[in-house]
Amino acid sequence: MTALVDPAPPRVGGVPGLGAAAPFLRNPTAYLRALRARHGDAFMLPLLHFRLFFVFSPDGLRSLYELAEADASFTEATRTLIGFKLPAEMLEGDLTLFRHLFTPERMPGFLAQMRAAVDDGLAGLGAAGEIEVFAHMKALVHRIGFRCWIGREATTAPYFARLVALFERLDPEEAFVRPSGLLRTIVTRKAPERRALRETEAILGEIWAARQRTGVREDDMLERLHGAYADRPAAERLARTARDVMILHLASQTNLYAALSWTFLNLLRFPAHGATVDDEYARLAAVDEADDARLLSQLWHLERCAYESIRLAQRSLTLRKVLRPCTLRSDGVTYTLQPGVYVATLLSVTNTPLPELERFDPSHMDRGRIAAAVGLPAREVVSTFGHGRHACVGEHFAMAAIKLAVARHRAAFTFTPRFHDAAPPPAQMGAVARAAAPCVVAYARKTPN
Repeated sequence: MTALVDPAPPRVGGVPGLGAAAPFLRNPTAYLRALRARHGDAFMLPLLHFRLFFVFSPDGLRSLYELAEADASFTEATRTLIGFKLPAEMLEGDLTLFRHLFTPERMPGFLAQMRAAVDDGLAGLGAAGEIEVFAHMKALVHRIGFRCWIGREATTAPYFARLVALFERLDPEEAFVRPSGLLRTIVTRKAPERRALRETEAILGEIWAARQRTGVREDDMLERLHGAYADRPAAERLARTARDVMILHLASQTNLYAALSWTFLNLLRFPAHGATVDDEYARLAAVDEADDARLLSQLWHLERCAYESIRLAQRSLTLRKVLRPCTLRSDGVTYTLQPGVYVATLLSVTNTPLPELERFDPSHMDRGRIAAAVGLPAREVVSTFGHGRHACVGEHFAMAAIKLAVARHRAAFTFTPRFHDAAPPPAQMGAVARAAAPCVVAYARKTPN
C-alpha cells in the first residue's frame, strides 16, 4: 500500500477510531503547540477519519500556500468540513462564488449597502445603554450581509428577524467554536437545517414577487442571481438563489463579525490607539465624509489596528484536501503526498512566532502584512487573510466593513468597558476567535458640536 506521506513524518498516536480527537478538541492550540515541541514542524495526526499532515516550518508554510488547487484543494476541504452541518443541496453549487463578486465596479454598491446598514444599527441604539460587543456586531454584520446579498428589503421588519433565525439554524459556527454541537445535527440528520433552507426560499420568493408586482428594479444581488438562473424553472431558480445567498452569508459571517468585534475591543483596551483612530477619522471625514471609498482607503491607523486584531484572534485551521499526488517541502525534506491526506496548519500556533508578536501593536502590520522590520523568516509564517492563490478574495470587502463600522460607532458614541478580560474559548478551532465570556460596554451618544 502506498504511504499517504513519503517519507513518513513522525506520527501521533491515538485511540482506535478516534485518533487524537479528545485532546485536540479540548484545546487545539495548546495541543498542537505541545506536539510541535515534541515532534518538530511536520507530523501526522489521526483525527476521527481524517489523516492530517501538519506543517509549521517557514518553508513548509510557504509550500502549503503554493499548492495548486487542483492538487490540494481548499474548496474541497471546506466542502468536507461544512458538510457535517449543511444540507447536501447547499454544497452542490459553486463554493467559490465570492471570487465572481469582488470586482472593483461592484464595491461602490456594496459600500452604499454597508453604510445604510451601519447607520440603521447606530440609529437603533438610542441615546445610551449597554451592548455585548460580539452580539451587537453579529447583528450588524447580518444587516450588512443581507443588504449586500439580497437587498434593502431583507433588513426591514417583515424579513430581517426571520432571516437571522434561519441563518442561525444553518450556521456551522458551533462546529468550530464548540465542536460538541455537531451531535445535534448528526442525531437529527440535518432536518432543522433543511427546513431553514426551505423557509429561506419562501422569504426570498416573497421579496422577489413583491418586486415583480410593483416593477421595482434594484440592480442588486437578488436581481443578479435571478438573472444568472433565468433559464431555470421558477421553483429551481428560487431554490438556487436561496442557496447562493446563504453560502455568501456563511462565508462573510464566519470571520467578519468576530474580526470587527476584536478591532472594536482593542481600541477600548488600548485607548491611545483609539484616540489616534478618532483623530484620523475626524480629520479625513471633514474633507471626504461623503466619499466612503476615498475616506476608508486613507484610514491607515485603523487598518493596522484591524489587521493586528485579526492576527492575534486567528484560530483558523488552514486545510487542503489532497486530490492527486503532489509534493510539499518542509525543513528541507520533500514529502510526496497522496489522496487521502489533508495538509494543515493552525494559525493560532503560527501567528506568534516571536515574543514581540504575542502583544497587540499595530506597528507590526504594514498594508495588511507583517512589516519587514519584524524580521519573519518567511511572510507565510503569519497569516490574517491567507497568501497567494489561497488568499481570501473578500479581504477588501471585510476591511471596508470593519473600518466603516468601527469609525462610525466611535464618531457617534463614547464607549466604556464593563468587562474585565477578553480571551478566546480554549476549544475554538477554526475562524477568528469569539470571546469566552461576554464583553459588555456602556455607550452614550455624543452631543453634536
